[in-house]
Amino acid sequence: MINQDSKKMIEKIISNLANLKLNSCGIAVSGGSDSMALLHILTDWESAAKPNIYVASIDHGLRSESKSEIEFVKKICEKKRVEHVSLAPVTQLSKAKGNLQDNARSARYELLEKWAISKNLQCILIGHTLDDQEENLLMRFLRGSGVDGLVSMEELVVRNEILWIRPLLKSRKEDLRNYLRNSNYSWIDDPSNFDDKYQRVKVRTLLQQLKSNNIIASNFGKTADHMRRASKLSKETAISSSKSLLSYNGVGQITFEGEKFSKLFEDTQYRILAGIISWFSGVFYKPRFSQLENIHRKIISDRNLAGATLGGTVFKKKSGIVTVMRELASVKEDHLIKNEKFIWDNRWLVTFKSRVQSKLYIKPYGLVSYDNHKIFIDGDFDERALSTIPVILENKIVKFVPFSNLEYDVEVKLLNEEKEFYKFF
Repeated sequence: MINQDSKKMIEKIISNLANLKLNSCGIAVSGGSDSMALLHILTDWESAAKPNIYVASIDHGLRSESKSEIEFVKKICEKKRVEHVSLAPVTQLSKAKGNLQDNARSARYELLEKWAISKNLQCILIGHTLDDQEENLLMRFLRGSGVDGLVSMEELVVRNEILWIRPLLKSRKEDLRNYLRNSNYSWIDDPSNFDDKYQRVKVRTLLQQLKSNNIIASNFGKTADHMRRASKLSKETAISSSKSLLSYNGVGQITFEGEKFSKLFEDTQYRILAGIISWFSGVFYKPRFSQLENIHRKIISDRNLAGATLGGTVFKKKSGIVTVMRELASVKEDHLIKNEKFIWDNRWLVTFKSRVQSKLYIKPYGLVSYDNHKIFIDGDFDERALSTIPVILENKIVKFVPFSNLEYDVEVKLLNEEKEFYKFF
């Protein structure tokens, strides 16, 4: 039987969600205690205000146990009569370049976002808790993160027209587990959560030791709230400076004067560069500061810059003017179109006005063989920037190119237009 503490916790979570007046929600469920608690709280919610619930589990392809964990979630969803889907990255994360955990996180959010758009879901719920907030803060502090790295997770955030919600952010993991135990609900512990070869596990153990020895305050997580206020001021300063510094065009190419840029506060310079990179890549997580420093140094010091890349973004400098564009090599070469509505290259929203009947593909303009005499681009765009816009093909024949004379039953929208640009700061 659920005790009074669990009842109060659930009532608070439900009340906050009810106030949002949601119609349809996706829940990311791994099988662990946090996401299982979220699943049961939502599916047991008896009210006319309850939204339609859909569940997705991610198989990163990194652990042999993943499939059995997903099967566990699937069976629970069947009992609850909730639609469940298993999602997996197209490429093997174990063979991808860069930090494995960062790659897994990016793949996870990208898969969930595409799923939500294909289902026309209003939001995605994820099970981060107050414990996750504190672990994240300590881990980033030890890594030497700046203000942005130390800010608290947001309970509500809109990214690419999807509302992301963390309903459990003020709840403790142990309280959620008590709720599950008292309700006779089970969960699966991920073995990697106890493997101290992972940095997060080491930090979790350290945090527990610091608390038990009264070295760190129980409200340690409040530091993240203070950092959020400082971050907001820094962000607003960078946005204000960007509005008079940056110039855009229809395909998202950005230009700015190097000398004018160099006169800004150094913190503002770094934030603008990080925001630009996130904008082009469609990824909200900022690049590591050491990598950003290298790009910054070249922009400030080099008279001319043939091309420096970071996060799928190319920076060039000539005659004092810095030009920034999407890196063609970072764009997925070929993509079979399966849905009427989807996001391509993290920044283009593609919507077919009718059901896709034939076998269509989408790929970047720069990798397509076409007849220049038949395609006319309306606009004075740089060829390098044009090379990364989407092209719709049928049987290797170009059917649609944005800004061209070709017409097709499709709408292509750059999600990261100027009006949305500052979300990435």
